[in-house]
Amino acid sequence: MAGNALQNTDIHRNITFRRLVHDFYQGLRSLRCVVNRVGKPFVRSRGFVEIDITYRCNLSCANCNRSCTQVPSRKDLPVSRVVAFIAESIAQGMQWERIRLLGGEPTLHPELMTIIDLLAVYQDAHAPGVRIELCTNGCGEKVNRMISRLPGQIDIKNTYKTGSERLFRPFNLAPVDSRLHRFADYSVGCRIIKECGLGLTPAGYYPCAIAGGIDRIFEFNLGRQHLPSPDDDMEDLLEKFCPLCGHFGFARPTRQAKMSPVWKEAYARALLKVKNDLLRHY
Repeated sequence: MAGNALQNTDIHRNITFRRLVHDFYQGLRSLRCVVNRVGKPFVRSRGFVEIDITYRCNLSCANCNRSCTQVPSRKDLPVSRVVAFIAESIAQGMQWERIRLLGGEPTLHPELMTIIDLLAVYQDAHAPGVRIELCTNGCGEKVNRMISRLPGQIDIKNTYKTGSERLFRPFNLAPVDSRLHRFADYSVGCRIIKECGLGLTPAGYYPCAIAGGIDRIFEFNLGRQHLPSPDDDMEDLLEKFCPLCGHFGFARPTRQAKMSPVWKEAYARALLKVKNDLLRHY
């Protein structure tokens, strides 16, 4: 299955003028008074799915929306979860348009090629129209060595990051800590649930993969353990995680880490747990 996938590589940018306009729009559309009058603007995608296969990362980006910098982890998605995802997708007759692999840095998953092979077989046998993507930071010899091994049917979204910080959404500014969002209807989610899709993470399924990353820190343990049915809008999870997510509404992009109180407390608890776990092993 190995081959040269570099011909399918796209440069991926987190901040664009178009996205900023959409963020401003979603900030207005999430107001309860607007939602009550014209309805909800976003519904989670039934065609797109993002799979966070690992929280390992070789960079330390400020505002990491998987908290890989704030609380580093070597947590990987077991291959068995990918097998179960494929089996449940077939059983439900899901017609995925895009399956995207992310992290962390997905090329650092120790069984990446096994995951790629499983998805390629699924594509060939059951979903010839699905687009399989891998999002990478493209940084470092090990990462690029893995990229060069990917088969040509895998499309690569490469941010070509270096050690310098880029503009990013201030993920750790929780809406619940801001008076600007006191009139928000969190059950509407944001454009991410529509444009990026369902999230599968080591903790389960979420309306987006970012929510799974939030649950890793807050430990609500709310991930669905089986592929949600198409009639499940997952609004209960949106109401739980959107108040904590800086991607909800509009916020000025930044290159520096910014953090509101609820995140400072959550990271302090998470880091203390990591420290205690390490002490128990020695």
